[in-house]
Amino acid sequence: MLTDRRPHTIDLPRFVEPHARVALPKGSASSPNEVAQTWLDSFESALAAGDVAKLKTLFHANSWWRDHLALSWDYHTLHPLSKIEDFLSARIGQLQLSNFRLAEIGSFTPTKKTPTKDLDWVESMFEFETRTGRGKGVFRLVQGHDDVWKAYTVYTSLQELRGYEEAAGRRRPHGGNNKLQGGLNWLERRQRKIEFKDEEPTAFIVGAGQAGLNIAARLQALNISCLIIDRNPRVGDNWRNRYRTLSTHDPVHTCHMAYLQFPANWPFFTPKDKLADWFESYASINELNVWLSTSITNSSWSDEDKTWTISVKRGDKNGEERTLKPRYVVFCTGHSGEPKIPTFPGQDSFKGTVYHASQHKDASSSGQDVTGKKVIVLGSGNSGHDIAQNFSENGAVVTMVQRSPTYVISASIGLLELSKGIYDDAALRINTIDETDVYAQSLPYAIQWALGVETTKRIAGQESELLAGLRKAGFALSEGIDGAGIMRLYMQKGGGYYIDVGASKMIAEGKIKVVQSLDGIKEFEADKLVLADGTKLDADIVVLATGYDNMRTSLRKAFGDEVADRCKDVWDLDDEGEINAMWRPSGHPGVFFMGGNLLLCRIYSKFLALQIKAIDEGLNLR
Repeated sequence: MLTDRRPHTIDLPRFVEPHARVALPKGSASSPNEVAQTWLDSFESALAAGDVAKLKTLFHANSWWRDHLALSWDYHTLHPLSKIEDFLSARIGQLQLSNFRLAEIGSFTPTKKTPTKDLDWVESMFEFETRTGRGKGVFRLVQGHDDVWKAYTVYTSLQELRGYEEAAGRRRPHGGNNKLQGGLNWLERRQRKIEFKDEEPTAFIVGAGQAGLNIAARLQALNISCLIIDRNPRVGDNWRNRYRTLSTHDPVHTCHMAYLQFPANWPFFTPKDKLADWFESYASINELNVWLSTSITNSSWSDEDKTWTISVKRGDKNGEERTLKPRYVVFCTGHSGEPKIPTFPGQDSFKGTVYHASQHKDASSSGQDVTGKKVIVLGSGNSGHDIAQNFSENGAVVTMVQRSPTYVISASIGLLELSKGIYDDAALRINTIDETDVYAQSLPYAIQWALGVETTKRIAGQESELLAGLRKAGFALSEGIDGAGIMRLYMQKGGGYYIDVGASKMIAEGKIKVVQSLDGIKEFEADKLVLADGTKLDADIVVLATGYDNMRTSLRKAFGDEVADRCKDVWDLDDEGEINAMWRPSGHPGVFFMGGNLLLCRIYSKFLALQIKAIDEGLNLR
């Protein structure tokens, strides 16, 4: 474990001594349902009266309130109670939070839970309304030494805008009839729409991966016209063109996309080309407007008109150039920015091959025979492991250079433990994916990670044989930032972990050698890589699995310094504990970043679409 405690690392409180716990049998005078309803009634009454001072009787001093768009047009995590009071005092008259209702079906109804041996709470999902829309949230109540149930955490999230609801479900478009519209049938209208013959796109989306496709589907359901551009010739090529052996590392239950879940016979982990084909089908099924083989040639933003002027060149239309005037740019080129490709002294004299992991396709690509070739992989994250495994399975002699300890969790045991009871077949038969997404985001990251310490220890116990084999082979292991495991590493660093799909066993068996070099690389020689301590490794091929830069670097490349300089750096947490600049205001008007894995893109595409729709309708000004 890293010894220095980072910001957003907390100790979970103990509100009642374990021996003082009182069971809450269903139907008793103090059942979870009665406890939850009594608290929610008092909470609604205090908000309706604008009585912020009354929150002291309803919230613990050490309480948290996480909000996604219900209290403002941004994301906030407020802690402790004094900051909650300050925030609400300035807004209470405008919020009009009302019509609170406890969840009545599913597994998110009032329930007593024990998340740790020292902490009990009663939790429930609830619905509510705001001045502009309808929302859902989750509260967790704990009983203090005074035996009064008070909130330890509250989560509120806007789910729809009143009068601007999604054209989905019971509000789905009518669709079929036997009449032409404007003299055109559906296919002819689609062809004109894709080409934007009759209007300008309101939102200009860069990238047709999971981020771009999810946000386009959400925006179109809110009647925001969208154009997606992608430099590749096919939708899904951002996955299709990656290394040959790649599959998703996340289980299928977490990876569903907005409005369209994977079928019941879909594999647990999806091969990259299968996922790419799914993306292509998704774009067609959702009637998304995509221009392929298209690049930006010029762009400018008008602070006065709040409008972009963007010129593009369309490779799929024989180099045709178009100039568009959208109001919003959503940048969806991937969570990471440009590849970090270091150079080293003597590299030009190296007789072998050096390339970045982003350029890797397959160890046997182009018919090359790597049998007996000495391959050095610099880096021990997901890509480094996958590439090392790929070369070893093709007969190469592989050495991984590890520069810092790595958190390892297996896809077959540990990863499934993280989503057990929330995102699995049994849970999703009881709860909708939308309700599950609300619940999954309902704890502040600091509390998620504090709870994650125990989860990380439990998973390590289940995977003790795997981890012992790695240690014996000289592989340096980490428990993550302050022991919180994989999710904190992902949300704060975007790396530092490996989800094991086979390489760990190869390391333990000595099929992939590991060399430690905390200070990295000193230089290249003609046929060697020299580590900082002077150790020389024979090398024919060196793969730099050295990661990627901030997403803002890709924006700079596409839109220039003037735009990028006004934006914030993307990812990691702000002072309150929410992700910087992603899925929320970027710092530059009319620019939004959209990225992350499939789960996060599905969840936060809803919130980003609501923000854009609110701006477009002027709701954020009222």
